[in-house]
Amino acid sequence: MPVWLRFNLLHAGGPDPNGWLHSNWRPVPQVIVGLLVLVGAYLIVTGSRNRTSAGAQINPVTRGQRIRFILGALTILIALNPPLDDWSGHYLLFAHMVQHLLLIMLAMPLLITGTPPWLISRLIRPAPIQQIGYYLTRPVACAVIANLAIVIWHLPFSYNAAPRHEPIHIAEHVTFLVAAFFAWWPVLGRNPEWPSLPPLLACLYIFLEAIPGSIVGAVITFASPGLYAVYPAAPRIWEIGVGTDQQLAGLTMWVLNGFIYFGWVTIIFLRWASAEDRAEHGRPTGSTAPA
Repeated sequence: MPVWLRFNLLHAGGPDPNGWLHSNWRPVPQVIVGLLVLVGAYLIVTGSRNRTSAGAQINPVTRGQRIRFILGALTILIALNPPLDDWSGHYLLFAHMVQHLLLIMLAMPLLITGTPPWLISRLIRPAPIQQIGYYLTRPVACAVIANLAIVIWHLPFSYNAAPRHEPIHIAEHVTFLVAAFFAWWPVLGRNPEWPSLPPLLACLYIFLEAIPGSIVGAVITFASPGLYAVYPAAPRIWEIGVGTDQQLAGLTMWVLNGFIYFGWVTIIFLRWASAEDRAEHGRPTGSTAPA
């Protein structure tokens, strides 16, 4: 086998990690290289390639956008590398659910708000991409795509397959990132080609978007232990039983996701109310979501 394939290329279905904190601490090279390429390209396009010969910035990029984008990439790095990835793939349903939470609820919102609209406009410049993307980024389509992906991947047959087969595990994570993009675009998107919702409709959208995932989380929480067959057969670590593990996973998807969605609704509503108040009193208004 070539040396480069000996790195932690396939870990699902392999021997259980037995190192410190039940992890072998072997980084996943594909994830690291992919994220380095992504962040490097972002910094070049928004940095040196975005300046005149005199050093002046051509298109606007804020420090906050760069920080959010890098934090989004760092979140993916943490989610898909040891120790969390080892716990997820070998021991705990709860850890698997935390991975999904990081990818969907944190990484993608950071990446979207960290990418300047002019850069997205460049990426979607081809007419077919703009047209297809316009229809796919309408709120109803986004909600259907995002929630369909979440429901399908949490059915027992697909959820059991992911920890056992690495290609399926990779496909699962990629699907969640794509689903997260569609889930958040109607709220956080700032491109005229693919318009997002005004604040009050965005609040309603978030409320409705949270319902299917909350139902799935409640089902997992109250189902009999062993809903996903792959985890009862796994070694138990830290004395976390199968039932407790499943309940923690379900509550993470049900309650914690709900708190995050409610937090977004609160922030957007308060910013909208503040902007309306400033407008009423003749003061300049601000944006209702991160730039």
